[in-house]
Amino acid sequence: MDYSAYYRKATSEGYQAYYDVVAQAGGIDPQATARTRNAVDAVPGEAKDKLFNVAAEIKNTFHEFGAPLPPLLEGCTVVDLCCGSGRDTYLAAQLVGPGGRVIGVESNEARLGIARKYLDKEMKQFGFAEANVELVHGVPEDLSFIPDDTVDVVISNCTFNLSPDKAAYIAEVKRVLKPQGEWYFTDVFTDRRIPQATSNIIENVALRLGGALFVEDFRRMAQSLGFHDPRYVITRQTPLTDAEAARFPGIAFATITCRLLNSELTSDHCEDYGEEIIYDGSLPDYPEFFLFDKDIKFPAGKPCHVCDNVSVLGLEGCRYAKVITVKGNREVHYGDIHGDQIIKTAPDWEGIVDEDDQPLMVSCC
Repeated sequence: MDYSAYYRKATSEGYQAYYDVVAQAGGIDPQATARTRNAVDAVPGEAKDKLFNVAAEIKNTFHEFGAPLPPLLEGCTVVDLCCGSGRDTYLAAQLVGPGGRVIGVESNEARLGIARKYLDKEMKQFGFAEANVELVHGVPEDLSFIPDDTVDVVISNCTFNLSPDKAAYIAEVKRVLKPQGEWYFTDVFTDRRIPQATSNIIENVALRLGGALFVEDFRRMAQSLGFHDPRYVITRQTPLTDAEAARFPGIAFATITCRLLNSELTSDHCEDYGEEIIYDGSLPDYPEFFLFDKDIKFPAGKPCHVCDNVSVLGLEGCRYAKVITVKGNREVHYGDIHGDQIIKTAPDWEGIVDEDDQPLMVSCC
């Protein structure tokens, strides 16, 4: 199956027009379609107090509540895709500090205008002598104004589902990220493919639901484009109104915060090189453990046996190496990190005979 084609709603010539139509179909209340509810952990602790530094109009016209902001952003170059009125952009600007940079990309001129309106005021509020934010009118599917391998972190807040060409979106994120860089974002996914007739209705897309991907299709597309091991950090059932649920009968939605590392040192399956990592416990929001994904927490100060897709966190070039140390190397390969059950549970050939009641001579050729 051509997964990219299934979800494609426009080609390069029509990206901006598609976003314009979706914006026009959206409701007046920007919070009405917010999917990243302000539940526990939806806004990182280190960012919560920084919300007070962001202008009220920016927050009141922003379309989401939660904020997909990973730790260790100081000094980083961050790209915020479909940044809207810029709330997450200005939160990220405070977290990267004056030595970092944030590029907010937004397709809607009116929303971007609100972000631009407050640029100078926000920088003064943050105490920055020079602006560390650049606001660009554009679309995520064409980031040609950003050079290859120059971005540390790409974020987006429940807007990937709006993309008219999700393969192009993923490919551009992959292109601009540095080796060991991170795509960290929150969005809505489904437990099955939404019928195309339903997802073709612009009003359904404007609800931030009609463009949602079947989560396994996202995994396949991401892996095919070079993100070998997508991880899901926080997952929650997506709240729907009765009217919204009626538009998508039988389909379950979940709001998921995703972590994808741009590393050729990872693989599409968790493999064992005998490596261990130790998290030093120094992250303010994680003094007792490091949250890698929804199933894995690494206790502070304790060695943990990990696969190649996790040990990359502590390797050169990854910003998490500031707090994570790797013990071991990749000179010896031990196979599947969980033990390859296909191999290890295979029965032996003792007692198996051929049609002449002779012991079977096993060969692979």
